[in-house]
Amino acid sequence: MFVEITGQHDLMHKKYLAAALLLILLLLAALWLLNRHPPLESPQYNGHPWVTGYLPAYHHNGREIPFMVPDDYAMLTHIAHASVIPRPDGSLDTDTNSYLPESRRKAVQSAHANNRPILLVITGQHEQFSPAISPTVQQAFIRNILQILDADGYDGVDIDMEPVTLDENQDNPDFRAFITELHKALQTRTSPLLGRAPLLTTATIIRDRHIMAQLADKFDQINLMSYDMAQPYEGWISWFDSPLHNGGLVFPGFSHEVPSIENWLNAFLEAGVPRRKLGLGISFDVACWQGGETSVGQGVTLPRESWRTPPSYFKRSYADMRMQNRIPDTYQWDDVAQMAWFSADAADPAQDMFCNFNDARALAAKIDFARQQGLGGIMIWELALDAMAQPATGSSRPLRQAIEAELQK
Repeated sequence: MFVEITGQHDLMHKKYLAAALLLILLLLAALWLLNRHPPLESPQYNGHPWVTGYLPAYHHNGREIPFMVPDDYAMLTHIAHASVIPRPDGSLDTDTNSYLPESRRKAVQSAHANNRPILLVITGQHEQFSPAISPTVQQAFIRNILQILDADGYDGVDIDMEPVTLDENQDNPDFRAFITELHKALQTRTSPLLGRAPLLTTATIIRDRHIMAQLADKFDQINLMSYDMAQPYEGWISWFDSPLHNGGLVFPGFSHEVPSIENWLNAFLEAGVPRRKLGLGISFDVACWQGGETSVGQGVTLPRESWRTPPSYFKRSYADMRMQNRIPDTYQWDDVAQMAWFSADAADPAQDMFCNFNDARALAAKIDFARQQGLGGIMIWELALDAMAQPATGSSRPLRQAIEAELQK
């Protein structure tokens, strides 16, 4: 009897060990899957978003910034002063965008007088940036950036390399090393206005989501350039410049969807960029598709149209289009894209147009989306594009006023 009971006990013991081992293996597999595909953060209301506005130096001089008044500064949390361009030897081109010493001093002085941090913006195409961030030039480039930062009193650096990677599945080791070294160098400085190390921010597109996920801990803001999302490329249809949603619309003959801010955001989150580091970009431009041929004697006049002959494409500032009376008092609204639009059906099909833009309703929808998604904030490109001079009242900022009204809700 004793031998029989002992044998049964050993058998049960082996079964328990096997079950425990299986459980451990399942837990390890689950942990591996979580690390490989981390769960997306749940949206949470972000009650204190940043509002970063781009201020190009070519829109002002060293004496005044005519379109900026105290209300503008009050709405903004950060100002991005654009921009210097890198040269192949790591020096900085301050001439091309009128980034002159007197303009830099004026911008910094005005921002600090209104208690707002201002960022030194460095921008350029991939081909312009690549030599400056190469291993042999990188440190000289960083020294030149710090020299302007220190001399002019900027509170941070905004890096806008467009694009960072030439393919969305590729890496850019030089960029990763550059951002790591620049971030380290900034920690040796202190912004008197902020009482901390200068900020490091960036503006980016969907192609660069994976490298931004790798560098998210280095950036204070990762602002999505969520505009210029549609142009008359081969195989496209007329679509919106900055649509919030796409309603599942796909390209003709394909299964992939046309772009939308919602899709972009999901892609960045899936890549691993934290919500709190992301900002939603908002443009003050009007995007227009003109001419082409959708049928005999008919150019593009509507969203979602295919064509036989591609239309042309242009963008103008909201202020210019309003002052030229090109935006009708009564225009259309797209419930899916959450954008305003209007069309022109002319006798000459080459003059037919489909134009779309952010009005007050579209701005409110975007801000509400960013808020409900728990994003870090919003970014505005750019602060002069809705400024309409009116001698009786000085300067009118209708889009800025619409953003301000929505943020106060």
